[in-house]
Amino acid sequence: MAIKRVITRKFLVPLLNKKLAYLQENPEENLVQVANELYQLVNRLSFIPLFKNQLEAIKNLAERDSAGRQLIINILRDTDPNIAKKILENFIVNAVWLGIPKQKEETKRTGTDVPFFLLIDPTELCNYECKGCWAGAYGKAEMEIELFNRIMGEARKLGIYYIVVSGGEPTLWPHLIEVFKENNDMAFMMYTNGSRFNKAFSEQIAEVGNVIPCFSIEGFEEKTDERRGKGAWDKVMQAMDNMKKLGVPFGYSITQTHFNVREVMSDKFVDFMIDKGAKIAWYFQYIPIGNTPDLLMMLTPEQRMSSYHIIHYLRSKKSLFVADFWNDGPYTGGCIAGGRRYFHITANGGIEPCAFIHLSQGNMKDMSLREALQLPFFKEMQKLQPFSSNLLSPCLLVDNPDYFRKISCLPGVKSTDDTVKNMGEAVGNYLDKLSKEWEKLSRLVFEKDFPKVASKTQRYKKRKKDLLEKYKDDLRKVIRFGKLE
Repeated sequence: MAIKRVITRKFLVPLLNKKLAYLQENPEENLVQVANELYQLVNRLSFIPLFKNQLEAIKNLAERDSAGRQLIINILRDTDPNIAKKILENFIVNAVWLGIPKQKEETKRTGTDVPFFLLIDPTELCNYECKGCWAGAYGKAEMEIELFNRIMGEARKLGIYYIVVSGGEPTLWPHLIEVFKENNDMAFMMYTNGSRFNKAFSEQIAEVGNVIPCFSIEGFEEKTDERRGKGAWDKVMQAMDNMKKLGVPFGYSITQTHFNVREVMSDKFVDFMIDKGAKIAWYFQYIPIGNTPDLLMMLTPEQRMSSYHIIHYLRSKKSLFVADFWNDGPYTGGCIAGGRRYFHITANGGIEPCAFIHLSQGNMKDMSLREALQLPFFKEMQKLQPFSSNLLSPCLLVDNPDYFRKISCLPGVKSTDDTVKNMGEAVGNYLDKLSKEWEKLSRLVFEKDFPKVASKTQRYKKRKKDLLEKYKDDLRKVIRFGKLE
């Protein structure tokens, strides 16, 4: 299979680069032709059905006068050709078309889920003190460059070529550009406050070409500066301008709170971000974690449901790739954490299921990536996933707090901040009540909007339960022999 991947890559990359150059000459005129040619190509080759479905969706978008078509045209028009080639090779070819089959092979062979991506904090240092942020709870740890690169090497062997970088503020880590260069076959996305994207640093990001920055922002100037400090808005606006000028695709990242959700979901704000050049929008809800959580910042069930509906409106009307980390459960099969599709590595090497689940059962300094994926608390999470048959309630913490308590009590599991303590106090009581209210409001919406997915999820959970009983709770045998999908 390794030889086949090498041959496929040698054939695909030159062909795709040729098609990309043709597309960038005139994306409006050439998009439909190239989309159809690529769709016909993958149907002649032995690609897995997932990729054929992806290209069929792109072909359909290209043929319609839609926001999705305009997004593709904008990306092709605005991205520097060398950066476009690097993204095509690293993300589309390495991470998706070649990486995912390798991950599936490893999963089937070992009975251990191999995730699509890793989230790594190279540093917990930050030059901001944002209200309600949990990152400061980790202290001031910084990852050794040797550990970061070792993890990259082990990820390649498992077929993982997509790495998300966060923090802390990752641009404070002195080795950041160096690791992007050293791992130039990887695709990186980076969450950043944008404060250090001066002309020189922006040019370095453009030069490496394998990083998509996503800038954290809270709304317009007043709300951004209120949470992040005076001047934060001006700095992130300059960062976006620098990326646009250099042809680096970028996105924005929002923490939705009770106080900013209306503004950040408005047409006015989203249109402003598109005009700035953003191609991606990440929407996260405020989660009460860290040492000083603020329950007043959380969305009400009604606000969360309103956000769900507006996200779908934005996807149909705006030339923007919009992701909703919680309400997209119907598209992801529920929770993706715990090694199922990703997990979180802190700057001190701590292994956590998710950026928002501050529990750890090991450290990357003491084990390989392959060993980390076999940690017992990951296995226990995967046995329970999806935690609910309502995929609009995917989260272990805010939607299914009793399961969080169960995982936190497993042998060897440690809390990496005060979340476990808080779950026995006011925060836990509040989430118990909130999760019940959300379940009542969202289940009917899920079953109405996604009837086939709802039915499939019910069958999946029952089959997983039956197979776990058959194989005496051995998840590896369930994955290898159970034919769950």
